[in-house]
Amino acid sequence: MAGCHAPKLRGTQQEAHISTDSGTDTTSRILGGLAIAGCLIAIVMDFVGLGLSERVGMARDTISDLAAAKPQRDTPIDDLVDAGLFAFVGGVLATTAGLLRWRIERLDWKAGAFFLVVVAISVALVAGYEAYTTGDGPVIHRALVYTLGLAFPLTVLLTAGQFYEISKVLGVALYALGIVWLIMGPGLFVVPTAWDGGYERVLAALMLTWFITMGVMIWRDPDIARRVSEDQRT
Repeated sequence: MAGCHAPKLRGTQQEAHISTDSGTDTTSRILGGLAIAGCLIAIVMDFVGLGLSERVGMARDTISDLAAAKPQRDTPIDDLVDAGLFAFVGGVLATTAGLLRWRIERLDWKAGAFFLVVVAISVALVAGYEAYTTGDGPVIHRALVYTLGLAFPLTVLLTAGQFYEISKVLGVALYALGIVWLIMGPGLFVVPTAWDGGYERVLAALMLTWFITMGVMIWRDPDIARRVSEDQRT
C-alpha cells in the first residue's frame, strides 16, 4: 500500500518547490513575444533602410549613420530606422520585465537587470536625440556607444551565472558571448571606416541573438528559479 502512494507523494513534494506566482502564462508570452518582435523589427527596418537609402552602405556605414539624419536632411528612411531602434528598446524593456518576473535574489542577477535598463536608455537616445538634433546641442553619440558597449556585456556576464545553474552548456555559451562582445566592442573605434558598418552589424547580431534567446526562454518558462535550489539563488 505504501508503495502505491509513494509516486504520488514524491510528485507532491516536487510540486511544493514550484512557485505558483508565475509560470508560462499570458503575461510571459506577451513579454517574450515583445522581446523577440523588437529584435526582428529592428533587423527588418535596418535592411529596408539600407535598401532604400542611396547614401548609406551596409559595410561602410553604421546603423547609427542610417538612423541619424543630418540637419536639414531628415528623411522617411531615417524615421524608419529610428522606429526599428525604438522597437528594439521596447524589446529590451520587455526582456527586463520578463527576467525580473523570475524573482531571482542574486545580486549579480539584479545588477544585470539594471544594466539592461541602461542599454534601453542608450539605444533610445541614439534613436531619438541623435536622429533629430539640429546640431546645436552637445554631441553625445560616442558617449552613448561607450555606455552601450559596456552595459550590454555586463548584463550578459552578470546573468550568465544563473543560467549556468540551469544549463551548463547555455551558461558557458553566454559567458563566451559576453567576453567576445566585451573584447570586440572597442574594436569598433579602430576598424577602418570602410568596414565599420559591417563590424557593427556583427556586434548587433550577437546582441540580438542574446535578446532573442532570452525572449524564447521568457515565453517558455519565466519561473526558471524553481529549477534550482534556494541556496543557488541567493
